[in-house]
Amino acid sequence: MLHLPMEPRSYPRINPGDGVLLVSMERDVILEVLDRDLSEIPFVSGVNNHMGSRFTENKEKMAVVLEELKKRGLYFVDSKTSRGSVAFDLARQMGIRAARRDIFLDNDLSEAALKIQMDRLLHVARHKGYAIGIGHPHKETLRLLTKLRASDEQGVEVVPVSRLVCR
Repeated sequence: MLHLPMEPRSYPRINPGDGVLLVSMERDVILEVLDRDLSEIPFVSGVNNHMGSRFTENKEKMAVVLEELKKRGLYFVDSKTSRGSVAFDLARQMGIRAARRDIFLDNDLSEAALKIQMDRLLHVARHKGYAIGIGHPHKETLRLLTKLRASDEQGVEVVPVSRLVCR
């Protein structure tokens, strides 16, 4: 899955990195940047937004991205970095397999904070039958996930997000 950098409200003070999609970009530039970003991930099956609080609120710009993902048969996971995000609803309206995250696991990398977030994720999963957590490849996050996979007492199955996206 491509973790696609998108413009946050705080841009340019906070820069999501290379390959970022900006609301100021024209359609052809968005598609060029998106193509370049997707080509860097072999066997990519889907996309979620990295940051993107401003971009995911913009229906016109999100439609450009989602239209291309649909053409390529890719799913979209809305990281929900903004309450005003239109990404998930728009993807569903366009017939794209889509989902949205339930919990961010690692905004705080302390062991206590990670444990709290994991407990919240497990609670949501037990309550609704599944949950989507977003984390990053920090050593602390990876350690937490390794512990979860090794533990049978959690009563959950860790699966790729591609199994949870729906039409």
